[in-house]
Amino acid sequence: MAKDIQQKFSVDLSAVVENSITATRAIRKSEQARKEAEFQRAIANGLSYEEQLSMREVQLEDEKKSSLSDSDYINALEKSITDTKKLNRFNKYRTKYSQTLGDLSAGKINESQYLSVLKNQLSGIEDPDLRLEIQTDITAAEAKLKNYNDTILSNQVKKAKYDGTRDALNETIAKVATARAEALIKDNQDEVTAYDETLSALNSQLSGVRIQDSLTDFQVKSSTRGNNPIEKLNYINSQIQQADANTPIKIGDRTYTFANQFWSLERDNFLAGSSEIFGNFFEELNTHTKNTVDAATAKFGYPTQNVLDSALETFNSLKAKPEMVPFTNRLDITQSTVMSEGADKYAKHLITTSQGTRDFSFKQVDAEIQRIATRYGIDLTARRVEVQNLSLSDKNIPEEAIPELKLEIPGVAAEKPKEPIAVEKPTEPAAAPEVPVTPVIPSVGGTREVKAGETLSAIATEAGVGLAQILELNPEFKDNPNLIKPGQQIKLPGATKVETVTTPPVTSTPGTTTPPVASPTKPAATPPTPASSYTGSSVVDYLKSIGEDSSPEARARRAVEKGIVKTEDEYLKAAQVGANAQMNERLLKVLRG
Repeated sequence: MAKDIQQKFSVDLSAVVENSITATRAIRKSEQARKEAEFQRAIANGLSYEEQLSMREVQLEDEKKSSLSDSDYINALEKSITDTKKLNRFNKYRTKYSQTLGDLSAGKINESQYLSVLKNQLSGIEDPDLRLEIQTDITAAEAKLKNYNDTILSNQVKKAKYDGTRDALNETIAKVATARAEALIKDNQDEVTAYDETLSALNSQLSGVRIQDSLTDFQVKSSTRGNNPIEKLNYINSQIQQADANTPIKIGDRTYTFANQFWSLERDNFLAGSSEIFGNFFEELNTHTKNTVDAATAKFGYPTQNVLDSALETFNSLKAKPEMVPFTNRLDITQSTVMSEGADKYAKHLITTSQGTRDFSFKQVDAEIQRIATRYGIDLTARRVEVQNLSLSDKNIPEEAIPELKLEIPGVAAEKPKEPIAVEKPTEPAAAPEVPVTPVIPSVGGTREVKAGETLSAIATEAGVGLAQILELNPEFKDNPNLIKPGQQIKLPGATKVETVTTPPVTSTPGTTTPPVASPTKPAATPPTPASSYTGSSVVDYLKSIGEDSSPEARARRAVEKGIVKTEDEYLKAAQVGANAQMNERLLKVLRG
C-alpha cells in the first residue's frame, strides 16, 4: 500500500505585512531624510524663503497623498512651513527696513519719511515677535528723528539770528513754538523751558528788526514825498500802540525794557526837539503851518478863513493829545506866532479892500477884525487903529461910519475934524478949534523881557502906557505888533505924563467969551463903581473910562471877586493864549450892573 505523504506549510501573514510596512517605512524614512538633506542643501545654497515655502508645500502635498503617509512627518512639514512663513515675513520687513535706511543715509528720504515707512510696516502684522521688532525700530527712529529735528531747529535758530531778517525770524519762531507745544503735550518741562528762552531771544530780536524796518520805511517815505510833523507824531503813536509791551529789545548799544518804551522815548525827544531820527517837532510845526498860510497868501493874496480855521483846528487837536501836556507852553507860543501872522494878513486884506470905497464899511471891517481877533486869540489893536485912521482921513465919511476904538493913540483925533466956520459971519457962533490931546512920550524907562503868550498890547496895558508909545520905542514891530517872541527885550517908556493944552478964548456971541478949556489929565481915583459914559465892548476901555487899573492882574482880581473864575491864575493863563474873551464879556456886564 502506497503511503500518502502530505507536507504542511504555514505563513504568519500579519507578521509579513508588519515587516513589509516596517521595511516600507524605513525606506520612506530614508526618503524623508534624503528630502530634508536636499532641502537643507538648497537653503545653504541661498534658497529664498519663497522658494523654501514652495518646496515644503510640494513635500507636504506628496506626503498627504501617500498611502503610507507619516503623520509625524506631515506635522513636521507643516511646522516648517509655518516657521518659514514667519521667517519670510521677517525677511521682507528687514529687507524693506534695510532699503529704507539706505535711502535715508543716501539722502533720498528724510527722517520723517523714514519713520512713516516703519509705521506702515507695522500695519497688519499680528506676529508678536515681528511687531516687537518693528516697534523697537520705530522707537529708535523716533529718537533719531527728534535728534535730527532738534539739530535742524538749532541750526535754523542760529541762521535766523545771524540773518536777522523779519521773514527768517518769523519762520523760525513759528517752528520753535510748534516744538514747544509738542514738548508741552509730552509734559517735558525741561524742553519747554529751553524753548521759552529761545522764543524770548528771537522775539526780542524780531522787535528790534521791526523797529529798524519801520524806521527805514519811514525814512524812505520821508525822503520821497516828505512827512509833516503831525504825520510823524501820528506815526510814532501808531508804533507805540502796536509795539510789544513785554519783550526787552536792544537798539544799537542800548537795551530797552520793551519795544514801546523805545517809541515813547523817541516821541518825547521829538517833542523836545532832540530826536536824531525825527527832528524838532515844534520847529517843523511852525514851518509847516506858516507854509500853509503863506501858500494861501500867495494864491489868493491873503490867507482864507478856511486856512486859518484849519490851522486853529490843528493846534486844538494837538492840545487834546495827552503827550502834549508837558509841552503846552511851547504849543501856545507856536500857535500865537503862526496865528498872529495869519490873522494879521487877513486883517490887512480887509483893510486893503475897504480903502478907496465910499460904502462906509469901516465899522464892519473893524467888527470883522475884532471877530477874528477873538476867534484866533490874537491882538489886532494896531490894525483896528489903522482902520480908524483911514476913516478919519476922509472928511466925506460920516461920523456914524467911524469905528469907536476909545484908544489913547497919539496923533489921532477923538472926533472927525470939522470945517472951521468963516469969520465973516459974526452972527453965527464960532466953533472953538479942537486941539488934539497928545501924551508926551517920555524917555526910555527900561526894558522888559517878553514872556510866553504875551502881546505888545498886554505889555503896554501892564506898563500903563499906550500901544503907540511902545511901538514908537520899538519900531521893528510897527508893521505887525504880534510878531514878538518870548525872550525878546521890549523898550518901555517912563511914567506917562499928559500935557495940559489950553485953547484961546473964542467969542461965541457978541459980548461973551468962552473960557479956556483944559485938556483932560489922568483921571483921579474913583469910587469902586463910578458911572461911565463908555458904551463899547472892551472891559479894558471901560476900566480906563472909570479910572481903574485895567492891567491883566487887576482884571483877574475883579474876575475872582465877581465869581467869573475861581482863581486869578485861571484868568491869567486864559489871557496869555487869548482865550479870555468870554470872561471879559461877562466881567464887563457885571461891572456895568
